[in-house]
Amino acid sequence: MRKRILSVLLSLVLVFASLVPAFSVSAASYKDELIKAGFPEDYAVKLAELHTKYPNWKFVPLKTGLTFDEAVSGERSSHGNQILESGWKAKYYCTCSKCKGKNIASEYAVRYFMDPRNWLDESHIFQFEDNRYNSAHNTAGVEKILAGTFMKDSVITYINTEGNKVTYKNSNGSTVKYSKAIMESAKSANISAYYIASRIVKEIGTTNTNNVIGVAGNRSPFTGIYNFYSIGAGNGAMAGLEWAAGWLKTNKATKLYAKYDSAKKAGTGNVTNLKADQYMVHIATYGDYYKVRLYKVSGKTYTAGSVGYVLKSALRTTYFNYYRPWNDPYKSIIGGANYIARGYLDYQYTSYLEKFNVNRSSNRLFSHEYMQNVDAPSVESVKRYNAYVASNQISNAKTFYIPVFTKMDASTTAASSTAASSATSTAAAATTAAQNTTQVQKLTLVAANPTNIQIKWNAVSGAKKYYIRIKNLTKGTTFSKTVETNSAQLNNLTNGHQYQIEVRANVGGKWAQYSAKLVQRCLPKTVTLSSVKSPASRQVKATWKKAAGAAGYQVWISTDKNFKKNVIKKSVSADKLTKTVKELKSGKVYYVKVRAYTKLKDKKFYGKFSKVKQIKAK
Repeated sequence: MRKRILSVLLSLVLVFASLVPAFSVSAASYKDELIKAGFPEDYAVKLAELHTKYPNWKFVPLKTGLTFDEAVSGERSSHGNQILESGWKAKYYCTCSKCKGKNIASEYAVRYFMDPRNWLDESHIFQFEDNRYNSAHNTAGVEKILAGTFMKDSVITYINTEGNKVTYKNSNGSTVKYSKAIMESAKSANISAYYIASRIVKEIGTTNTNNVIGVAGNRSPFTGIYNFYSIGAGNGAMAGLEWAAGWLKTNKATKLYAKYDSAKKAGTGNVTNLKADQYMVHIATYGDYYKVRLYKVSGKTYTAGSVGYVLKSALRTTYFNYYRPWNDPYKSIIGGANYIARGYLDYQYTSYLEKFNVNRSSNRLFSHEYMQNVDAPSVESVKRYNAYVASNQISNAKTFYIPVFTKMDASTTAASSTAASSATSTAAAATTAAQNTTQVQKLTLVAANPTNIQIKWNAVSGAKKYYIRIKNLTKGTTFSKTVETNSAQLNNLTNGHQYQIEVRANVGGKWAQYSAKLVQRCLPKTVTLSSVKSPASRQVKATWKKAAGAAGYQVWISTDKNFKKNVIKKSVSADKLTKTVKELKSGKVYYVKVRAYTKLKDKKFYGKFSKVKQIKAK
């Protein structure tokens, strides 16, 4: 009997042990395991702390075989490949004769962003996460990444190659949201959905597609062409559209026909003779013919030419791959995902490696790099972290491949500047009188509506463009917009939310100090007045539907249908959707309307009135 009891106890111990993760060890012993695996101690200390909080995370050392100095020198062999946006302190920018005055990262900046030890916290470590497909990723996480952009919870609508605005529909005739397109592209390309979403937002994320050439769809001669990843845009956004269009051109002398005869299935009408190597953009397919738009290129200038019909057999279509031409956003999203997966996932399978290719196995050390911005991996990593948190996946199993160098600095490079989005560092940089004269002045409100705010400011002499930073104070999210005039309309905002707006000018290629902050609320939506009744003698009762973003409501009632006299105004709180006005005149006809308001400090901002209803008081 005693042996049976001991046997049962032993079995229970073994079962319990099998339920405890193999890596459930103390931080100290786990640190030793990391060091044994090949991580330096200063890496291991930070990673052990993360392991304590997230025991399902796996850290793998990527042994580069490079000294840190060799890696930095290799990346800086061409200074122009290392870009850093404005807003950092002077030592973050290269001052050599070729780079001075440009947004080229200095050696100090490159060392800072390349040093993995600077990014071993729970949000920035995601630049080392495996970019290959993760079946746990979901739409909620993608939507979190898309927050603050025109793609958030939005169905794909776009301008087609004929210049018409249309809604994208799949083969089943159903509309598709951007988040679904990203999820489908990830599965198709065997690539991380959160990585794809973060990359798109980093490249083109905005509240207004008209501000980004690659996704506006209205840039001649590439009308209806889209490039959500800025692939091929090393010589400018228009070059990226040309890449997305597939570099279609004549491979021999041929003819351009003005019309197409569907009965004869042949080109007809006026004829234009074309020489070999005439470039064009595909518009549509008609049997053996393409409808095309001709164009010419001079430097960075693209000029549209005639539209007509050309035999497909006379054209080069070598680059009609990866779903090109990308003549709708869906093709761009799924085609770009496949292009990135094929070109990078074998050896550059983290965001860090896509920017800093220190993997010898790729045989392309310090080259074949997707990005130029040295801060891109760290920025994208935070978006991915937020997506995991929003979708409750932050504690799930994940693998991080973290580069290890030899002969590293004794301590990590200390950051002495906040990111380019920091108003503090920007203001600190603007210390000279010259900079102060380029600061935007008199930023004022023109109009506020439920989903947009219109602003203006005094034009700055010599300014070629302006950068607008908008922070949603209600949600805590930040986004931006660049314009070329001293006014702007900020679209796709949330009704009733409070926004903080700042503007700065770009003069002589340099960003000046930010303007004073403008804080403004969007108006609530128009109220729907459901009914008006006279429930008792000399009373009128109004009932309405809840208006999103409302802090309260104001009821107007009058015997004058134009509300120019005898107006009674009553305010009610946001939690009430009805109001009874008493002590009216019996038998009188009353007119009623309601509007919602939101508040900023003690000031009320009113939305539009509902439709007017009338009722006779009992």
